[in-house]
Amino acid sequence: MPAIMAEKYKALVNWRPNLIGQFVMSMLLSLLPLSIVVIVFLNVLNKQLAVTQQIVSNNYQVTKSFNLLKQELNSLERATRQNWVLKSDSLDKLIVDKWQSSLDNINELKQLSSSQQSTQQWQRLTDTLKAAHTKLVVEAREQAELFVPISEILADLTMWLRETNEAKITQNQIKLTNLQASFINWLVALTPLTLLVGGGFLWRISGRLKGLTSVIDKLGQGDWQQKISVQGSAELIELGNKLQWVQAQLHMLEQQKDTFLRHVTHELKTPLASMVEGTELLADEIVGPINNEQKAVLGLISQSMVRLRTMIDSLLSYNAIRTSKDNVSEVEFNQLIKKVNNHFEHRLNAREQSLIWHNSLPTVALNLPRELIEMILIQLISNGLKFSQPNQVVTISLSLENNGLNMQVADEGCGIKEHEREHVFGAFYQGKHTKEISLQGSGLGLTIVKESVEQLHGQLKIEHNEPQGCRFNIVIPYKNKGVK
Repeated sequence: MPAIMAEKYKALVNWRPNLIGQFVMSMLLSLLPLSIVVIVFLNVLNKQLAVTQQIVSNNYQVTKSFNLLKQELNSLERATRQNWVLKSDSLDKLIVDKWQSSLDNINELKQLSSSQQSTQQWQRLTDTLKAAHTKLVVEAREQAELFVPISEILADLTMWLRETNEAKITQNQIKLTNLQASFINWLVALTPLTLLVGGGFLWRISGRLKGLTSVIDKLGQGDWQQKISVQGSAELIELGNKLQWVQAQLHMLEQQKDTFLRHVTHELKTPLASMVEGTELLADEIVGPINNEQKAVLGLISQSMVRLRTMIDSLLSYNAIRTSKDNVSEVEFNQLIKKVNNHFEHRLNAREQSLIWHNSLPTVALNLPRELIEMILIQLISNGLKFSQPNQVVTISLSLENNGLNMQVADEGCGIKEHEREHVFGAFYQGKHTKEISLQGSGLGLTIVKESVEQLHGQLKIEHNEPQGCRFNIVIPYKNKGVK
């Protein structure tokens, strides 16, 4: 029994709510005060809206009855004036009915009254009508001025009724405005608390996710030796365990890929060397004379073997990027320029092309990965020479500006179309102009350049070179590296 209790206690201590549970709890805690305020506000608002509806309905009924009363009295006055001339029995009966109808309308207005002042106003109208009725009907006076007091009191009541209705509506609007202001004040007072609770949850989750982001970034950079330890919710802990498994699998696959690529490229060099040697023997007619058609075929074979050798060298360079990304050495650019010139010497002489260097770098060595810098320059210059015509030049500019190493390689070739610029860095991509020239590359040159620049955390852009051609701009961060 003690062992079971100990296991339960340990499980309780190690229990972590999942992300959904944490989110729900944080939302409930942050929204609880606001929810109470909203519920209370809605309850009070509902009562006030009921009062508003009652005021509007009562004003409508009073206004409607009062307008009917005015119409009745106007009709009564016209009928009375006509009867003074016509002396009609039917008009007499109609006049009596209208007097009674007018008094009934006033009684209805009294019933709709919501205050003693309103009742007194309608009673004043009743007294005026009764006095006029006595003189006009009972005493049978034919005096038009007897209707004047009725018209005056109707005008007064019209003004009084409009002012009363406006006062009721204004008073109700003030209450609604005060209620709204009170609600807003409560919201303003509780918003910091809500943000504090919600922000605390988001900050906690963000901290955990930043740790995962750092781990994933290192995995993307090929750091297979890092220790992955994730804390937090149940999902995050499970995700950390999955990342450990992914790390092991990626490390194994990366090793297998590098081994395969290294072995295949090296194994291809041996039969290729034999093929080159055999082709040269045939071309030199050492094993016997050959005709012109056979020489043409041997020329095609030689071009294909040159392309294959270039592709193999590119694959080796592509594989070398991953092993040299952290190998920071010293770069003496004057020596590097001589080495690059020697590398392209035969190619430049064959097509009567040339390289022009604009070097404003210091004469001392810089702390940079020499192999990657050399690989970038060779691949870009090779690409520029390939797409340039004989007697054209490729211009290379080197400088240190804004805490960065700036390298520009510009050619005078056919250039790169706008719609192709986003694709030329893809592995084995062959552009339109590449298919038109006789000497095709491996399709890995610009891919190697892009990979190398990314390993150095730099930026790479393609621009149009005036009057023709293209220009590759590369900026490699050099801040705080110093100059030796």
